Amino acid sequence: MIRLEGISKEFPDKVLFDNTSLIIKPGMRIGLVGPNGSGKTTLLRLMLGEESVDSGNVLVDKGTVIGYLPQDIIPGSDRSILEEVMQAYPMVADLEEKIYAVSQQVAVEPDNEKLLNRLSNLQEDYERMEGWSLEDRAARILSGLGFSKEQFHRPLEVFSGGWRMRVVLAGILLLDPDMLFLDEPTNHLDLDATIWLETFLAAWKGGLVMISHDRSFLDTAVTHIVEIDQAMIILYSGNYSYYREQKQLRHEQQAAAYRNQQRKIASTERFIERFRYKNTKARQVQSRIKQLEKLERIAAPVTAEHRLHLALPQPGRAPLKVAELKAVHKQYDDLIVYHKLDLMIERGQKIGLVGRNGAGKSTLLKMLAGETPITTGQLNFGAAVKRAYFAQHQLEILDPDKTVYTSIESIAGGWTISQIRGYLGGFLFPGDTVDKLVKILSGGEKSRLALARMLVEPAHLLLLDEPTNHLDMVSRDVVERVLADYQGTLVCISHDRHFLNTVTNATIEIHGGRIKIYSGNYDYYYWKSGRNSGNGTALSETSSPVEPSDKQARIAERKERRRLENESKKLTREMQLLEKYLAEQTRIINDPANVSNFQIIQQALQAEERYEMEYLKLLERAEQIRDSLG
Repeated sequence: MIRLEGISKEFPDKVLFDNTSLIIKPGMRIGLVGPNGSGKTTLLRLMLGEESVDSGNVLVDKGTVIGYLPQDIIPGSDRSILEEVMQAYPMVADLEEKIYAVSQQVAVEPDNEKLLNRLSNLQEDYERMEGWSLEDRAARILSGLGFSKEQFHRPLEVFSGGWRMRVVLAGILLLDPDMLFLDEPTNHLDLDATIWLETFLAAWKGGLVMISHDRSFLDTAVTHIVEIDQAMIILYSGNYSYYREQKQLRHEQQAAAYRNQQRKIASTERFIERFRYKNTKARQVQSRIKQLEKLERIAAPVTAEHRLHLALPQPGRAPLKVAELKAVHKQYDDLIVYHKLDLMIERGQKIGLVGRNGAGKSTLLKMLAGETPITTGQLNFGAAVKRAYFAQHQLEILDPDKTVYTSIESIAGGWTISQIRGYLGGFLFPGDTVDKLVKILSGGEKSRLALARMLVEPAHLLLLDEPTNHLDMVSRDVVERVLADYQGTLVCISHDRHFLNTVTNATIEIHGGRIKIYSGNYDYYYWKSGRNSGNGTALSETSSPVEPSDKQARIAERKERRRLENESKKLTREMQLLEKYLAEQTRIINDPANVSNFQIIQQALQAEERYEMEYLKLLERAEQIRDSLG
């Protein structure tokens, strides 16, 4: 158990916590939320003992083991992943070296009792730490996290960021912690790895405190939400969606209580003012004055929710064909990313690019943006189509010595002061915050400002690479609403499923240098690709980070194709039978002999409805199979 008792923590420019408390019980899985800068990472560091409180107490039950996964990018190394995992117990490796050194000395002086006792003590320590079985335990954990035995001895540096995160997580699990502390664990994961991790955490039996701005992830992985709001820590039961409902309800209740109290105060004050100088009412006046003095005032409700009221500049009407790739080949040295790629992007499409890290999503976006050239083939744009590209390095283009206001003013020709301030307010830069220098902005504030700059001069085609990275929940809501309202065409990469579902109307899956287009948002793609029925390619705990051999892949593909073809034939037979049944019910309903027989017609109508529902189910599955077979 972890107890925070009346803790306060203040920095020169901000009070993070003000006499606030929290109890974290064993087994609670907590999502830690709040605006950027509210103190989420600081709270983790306080509980880890890496920072101290100004007042109050942080009490961690004796013997509680905490495993901490920070949000920093995990660097590569030339150590094998098995060695990396065993680094969680550096004292074991140290003991092994000491045991070896003393054993060498004992071989020279076999009768030296001092050396023999030293060796015996070292071996007892080694056994107490279960050093003999440590490597086996590490191997079992790595297997459980999806690594094959052949990969145990490969260096960490050959794996992608998501798989490196699994290696670090394996080291934490080797410690068998009572609590997991995770700081933005999905930042460097692709969607498959994110789904794997949320499934893993949902089954985690220990305690968990996690910072995340991915609401879909929080909905699956946590049982409680802790919000940091106005220097207070507030605990909610349930996942993120339930927390939003409860917070809204609490806000409405506080607003109602505040209004009622204000009416009562106003009525009391009017009574006091009216009868203050009447001797016959002196006792009642004094009584009401005392009531007001003793009254515990309800604070006016304050909400951090910002609703966007923004007249967004919209692009002019683009041609129907915004961009087209024909037989595009893209190659980096010996690495072929795309071969004979054909893609048409049409007016009004808002496309989400999905696929594993390294599949080629960013390459496709950069080719469209002109950031990287195609190797061969054609890339054509519609007449007068204007493009705008947003990527993480775009933040570096911002002039650090400009203010937020002048960053927009310099490109917003003809805008009034009021228009610029209103525009920036829509991007969560209200009041005096427009006078802040760019160089002191947080990463999230820079992202919002860069996006605001890009949208001042509207483009027909927006190309966005992780536009919600570094943004808190409120900022993500703003960006989602801006892009959902945008009337141009959009192609984006995002690992935020809520963002993709809110903004996009088409999804392109990239795998093995090929693309597959789905006419819907991420949830539609997830359903249509068969992933939610277990037929898809979402990672499981036993999946591998290395693609199977070409031969194995071809064999598996042929087997799957035969299975789908057989299922398709069966569906066709069942649908033909249902068509006969439906035709029979139609005949009964339309038969003049049955026109006055209500019971027969009613039975036929009910049977027709059942057959139609069954037919639609079969038709939907048949379409899914046709999509899979191509």
